[in-house]
Amino acid sequence: METRIGFLIVGDEILSGRTGEKNLPALARLLDAKGLEVRETRVVRDSPEIIAAAVREMSAAHDYIFTSGGIGPTHDDMTVDGVALAFGVAAAENPEAAAVLAEFYRRRGLKFTAARRRMARAPEGAGILKSEFAGAPGFVFRNVFICAGVPEIFRLMAAAAAEKLPSAPRRHVLTLRADGAESEMAEALAAVQKRHAGLKIGSYPREENGAYFCHFVFAGADGAAVQKAAAEMSDFLARQNIPRRKI
Repeated sequence: METRIGFLIVGDEILSGRTGEKNLPALARLLDAKGLEVRETRVVRDSPEIIAAAVREMSAAHDYIFTSGGIGPTHDDMTVDGVALAFGVAAAENPEAAAVLAEFYRRRGLKFTAARRRMARAPEGAGILKSEFAGAPGFVFRNVFICAGVPEIFRLMAAAAAEKLPSAPRRHVLTLRADGAESEMAEALAAVQKRHAGLKIGSYPREENGAYFCHFVFAGADGAAVQKAAAEMSDFLARQNIPRRKI
């Protein structure tokens, strides 16, 4: 049975375009190594009520969800409040997280200020998510992994969370580049997909210096079937004299 995974990105800065979103590719790579993939991604603003609504829906629809962003030391970090609200619990200081943070700042000769202490807040009953990043923990509450938004820190927290997930057979992926307009090849690709219903076959058009080409991606647990489907598409392209190559 498929392990359903959702990803909730929190932050006004993402929605405004001031900050580019980099955490989805990192999460996808971590999950792919375990034979898993993201089923749904949402981006929401910094609002406890909006975060809570998204968490409730996604938690019910998925086996696990990851969040990124909104667990820092400032007033606009609201993810913990949103997750707590989603499940009807309080957001309160987590003693284990507070101890980790206190020790981190003590070792560096820095004050454990109220702002820094704010990063120890979690939904009541949450566990901490220890990672290679010692500066602050993430949290685990029910089926929600609460991670930081800074890409370097998110990657470490998400890696720690991914270790807790079940593994599935790793997918085989083959990408075929074909030079030409997608519309010229769409019917042939649909026919290949129909013959290989167990595979996921996608078409991704590109443009470079005024020239159009497509990446056809063939993915599935059966490596032989992936190779066969790609070969069928390559044969069609050869008959049409369309340049193609594996990438």
